[in-house]
Amino acid sequence: TDPENTDYTMEHGATRNFQAEKLLEEEEKRMQKEREEEELNNPMKVLENRTKDSKLEMEVLENLQELKELNQRQANVDFEAMLKQYKEYEEEQKRKEQE
Repeated sequence: TDPENTDYTMEHGATRNFQAEKLLEEEEKRMQKEREEEELNNPMKVLENRTKDSKLEMEVLENLQELKELNQRQANVDFEAMLKQYKEYEEEQKRKEQE
């Protein structure tokens, strides 16, 4: 095992079937490097990328806020009232059975 890279090292006689995670990491590094090189040469591109990043961040924050609001609406359930109502229902059922 190779804990440093969270992977396995090949010794002999083995082949990898697919390296999706490594390919994805390499692609992300390549794209980041291209973006940095492009920004060094073009100040307008820096501004465009910052604008895109800030829009993306705002969308993520809005989605997070919507999820928080949804969780709050679902969390406002009054369990005590539900239990009380259920007990009253059970008592009514018992009375009906006795009658």
